[in-house]
Amino acid sequence: MASMDGITPTSTIQSDYDQDLANGTVDLSKTPSSSSSFSGSNNLDSAISSSSPRSSTPASATDSYQDSQAIASNSDTPNHIQNRIDNAEESSLNSNASLLTVAVAPQPDVIDEKSTRTGYVYDVRMRFHSNVHGDQDHPEDPRRIWKIFDALKKNGCINRMIKVPSREATDEELGYVHTTEHINSISSTPDMSLEDLLELANSYNSIYLNNTSAFCARLSCGSLLELCNAVATGQVLNGVAIVRPPGHHAEPDEAGGFCLYNNVAVAARYLQRQHGLKKIFIMDWDVHHGNGTQKAFIDDPDVVYCSIHRFDDGSFYPGDPVAAAHTAVGEGAGRGRNINIPWPCSGMGDSEYIYAFHKVVMPIVYEFAPDFILVSAGFDAAKGDHIGENLVTPAAYGHMTHMLKSLAGGKIILALEGGYNLESIAVSGLACTKALLSDPIDALEPIIPNEVCVQTIHEVMEVQSRYWKSLTPMYIDPMDEGVSRSNVVELAKVLGVYRTEFLYQRHKMLKLPLSNPTYQTDFLDSVHTTPNMSHTKNPLYIFVHGVGEFCARTLGASNILRPDKSVLIDSVAQYVDRIVASNNELIDVVIPFQPATEDEKITLKEKSTELLTDIWDNYAVITGDQRRIVLLAVGFGCHCMVSFMNERQKDVMRLVSCAVLVPGEDEVLPMVTKRLSNWYMENSFVVVSDDHPAWERTNQKLNSRTGNLVRSGKPLEKLSEQLLNLNNTLFNQIDDKLKSLPPFPEEQNEPKPIETFMDVLSSISEPRTSEPSTGVANSVGVHSRDAAVPQRQQQLPTPSSHQSFQESFVRISSPHSPLPQSSPGIGSNNGPLAPSVTRYSSSSPISSPSPLVDRVSLTTGNASQRSQPYPSLSSRSQQQQQPGANSSSLSIHQYDQYSGSPHQRELQDYSPRNQSQQVYSQRQSTQK
Repeated sequence: MASMDGITPTSTIQSDYDQDLANGTVDLSKTPSSSSSFSGSNNLDSAISSSSPRSSTPASATDSYQDSQAIASNSDTPNHIQNRIDNAEESSLNSNASLLTVAVAPQPDVIDEKSTRTGYVYDVRMRFHSNVHGDQDHPEDPRRIWKIFDALKKNGCINRMIKVPSREATDEELGYVHTTEHINSISSTPDMSLEDLLELANSYNSIYLNNTSAFCARLSCGSLLELCNAVATGQVLNGVAIVRPPGHHAEPDEAGGFCLYNNVAVAARYLQRQHGLKKIFIMDWDVHHGNGTQKAFIDDPDVVYCSIHRFDDGSFYPGDPVAAAHTAVGEGAGRGRNINIPWPCSGMGDSEYIYAFHKVVMPIVYEFAPDFILVSAGFDAAKGDHIGENLVTPAAYGHMTHMLKSLAGGKIILALEGGYNLESIAVSGLACTKALLSDPIDALEPIIPNEVCVQTIHEVMEVQSRYWKSLTPMYIDPMDEGVSRSNVVELAKVLGVYRTEFLYQRHKMLKLPLSNPTYQTDFLDSVHTTPNMSHTKNPLYIFVHGVGEFCARTLGASNILRPDKSVLIDSVAQYVDRIVASNNELIDVVIPFQPATEDEKITLKEKSTELLTDIWDNYAVITGDQRRIVLLAVGFGCHCMVSFMNERQKDVMRLVSCAVLVPGEDEVLPMVTKRLSNWYMENSFVVVSDDHPAWERTNQKLNSRTGNLVRSGKPLEKLSEQLLNLNNTLFNQIDDKLKSLPPFPEEQNEPKPIETFMDVLSSISEPRTSEPSTGVANSVGVHSRDAAVPQRQQQLPTPSSHQSFQESFVRISSPHSPLPQSSPGIGSNNGPLAPSVTRYSSSSPISSPSPLVDRVSLTTGNASQRSQPYPSLSSRSQQQQQPGANSSSLSIHQYDQYSGSPHQRELQDYSPRNQSQQVYSQRQSTQK
């Protein structure tokens, strides 16, 4: 057959089409499985494929092209098509639009009245809208509506339903929502060439057009309006609109997302203006956010739009991270009338959707008490849909329909939106129709929503509870109540102060000084250490964990806590006790909160990694050559710890004895880099539950990067419970690992023992009960004389007060410098002192201290020593023995932001790693 303008006619209407039309239905079961029979055509006959030619087939492509133009322009139907319509006695032209109406199937003689109260609208001509732009497998397949209709027919539903005539929507009706410019733009397509159609389609987002698209879009929208009219006037109780093209992405001024006109939005306005119904509830369970519907009613208090959709932090179509988020609640008078339930990932199924209905959707619908319910019934969240990638079964769709059907006096209509697996939409549409017909609904599996779902619903309720009293507990924002920000204290900070006191009272642990000032905001009161951490050879544990589980009870329906009924479950306290009691040193790092969203997880992991790297570089690595280092992490701290290990791979492999991780309920295990994988596999223990998904993996390469997996011996349980059960097991594993390691080699040429700064402090503040430790003052307290110092640091020049390079030293001030009034006296019984040291630049020794560091000063009677580097304390002792020499004293300028309370004093750092090693080298040269 000849072609014209690039249009190649395909096969004609097959013979069984006439027979089915005469019987009152259209059976397209012989349609080929490929969508190619539609995608290359621009004519009426090619909307339905055939297997044998007919004499009525147009003789040329010109006839075929004219057929489609005639239909698109509402002109008289071509003779060869009208003849087939006339052969069906029960079919006729619609009196309102002079268009084909598929005849109603013959009804049985005796029909239960209740079973005929569900209406439906379906018109085969909606299949004329097909892709002529070359995509042979476009997901918006014309066969979608036939698949649903065919499923209803084969399961006996059509014979129990009332057929509502189809018609086109008028310009006036479309204008309820859409602008005149948009209506005119789509209406101009019947006369366009293929090139112009392609250009117009490309100006929109995800749209295809042919010369019949405008007609099909009007027919789709108008048919839904006719069904709304039938329900509103009581001709039928409820209904199903099997229509296409879909509509919920079409905005008032433009098409998009396979949608030309917004069918449901126009229907809502139609019900309000033509039938006087005021309150309309729109439920959109299509897997994509209905941006067009939301925009149409963004400030309307009488229309509630609720969407359950896949969000993926705004990356899933339509890709608006603001409009599709749960925080988009409407504008102006419509605030609270827009409800978004955005899934952050794929894989959501029956439990998650039913949970969302019970917790959010149904309470709001009951409170709103609508006059009419419209459902944008997209089935692309169904199991098997390759675009939505969710797992909703037909049974769940049936249950959701059944729940909505119980409101608004049963006035509910389901209008087809998306859904691109032909089998999935057929069985899902069938389940919804059976629910409208009051047929029994298939049972669901036990409803156990996943953690992501529960967190998402919680966030939605936090926002929406401000507008809906039925959502409890109601979230009260102090800022909304006019409370001054200066009177608001985050609970995490309160818990941080508690932990500082607890660790000091229990183990004399002190806050570890941090070099970066931003840590004082993000990790205030989050990092603590044992007082002898830097000058012993005891094993060093770096323990990363959360703040604990805070279980709160609220007052009534609000989120105000009852302090007497709210508790903190500190499941890691026993681990700290065990570490310290076993004569180990500890750096305890608290992750201040449990991240809820992917963005929060990424941000918190980055900040925590930076913090751990800073702690490692300035503290742990200095003495790591002569001590065992154990990395221990639980919960989200596992991700932070592994991220740090990936940053310091060489140091970790050289200095860390073992790494122990307890990820808890987290199904995603953190992975090290490929370079670190072999070491990690040999030196790690990653404890997971017996039913963790990791055991289902067989890829050994993946397992090596997730570490040496160890079964916990129990099924999945809460992290707090798991930690309580694993205490002895974990430390036995660690002890066995440490015992299996070879001893450190004896250090050669040990330096002469030197009295340390911390020894002097101890002798002043409290009686000495044991032999003094030997070492050199460093950034925390003392640097062990046994600690290995890198050779490159031994060659550093002796700094002076006027050298060009920047060097830190301790200011030597007058022996008569008074102590601050807020500081307790030396030798008081308020606990051990926690000194901090001022950083000064050698180029300006008397200048103000750096704002990055806090302060402490040593004082001595020899003012000439002020320009000297930090003097050895042994030389200070010699000065005291000289007759007539000024007596020396140690003046501690304590930094304390908590009014001098000893358990909150912070051991402050005055130098990074390289500076402390320079001081060590200088002390050594002084001794020589």
